[in-house]
Amino acid sequence: MRQYLIQRRGGAVAAKRPDQKAIRVYVESDTYSLLKRLAGIREQSLNGLMNDMIEDWLALSEQQETIDRHRLDEFEED
Repeated sequence: MRQYLIQRRGGAVAAKRPDQKAIRVYVESDTYSLLKRLAGIREQSLNGLMNDMIEDWLALSEQQETIDRHRLDEFEED
């Protein structure tokens, strides 16, 4: 079983795995409230909801064409 580092920032607790990178996004208060409610209805964390949204966006044909054209999936990780 893997152990994950637990980080506390501003009262929030987040598990960070070695294969993950953090992204910070600033949104309007109304957008944040809506996303939090959607995550609650879906019974998932806001982090999980955002990960799902990013994966869906990356899977769009427009993004896939850009990834393929620029061979972005062939680069080493940061």
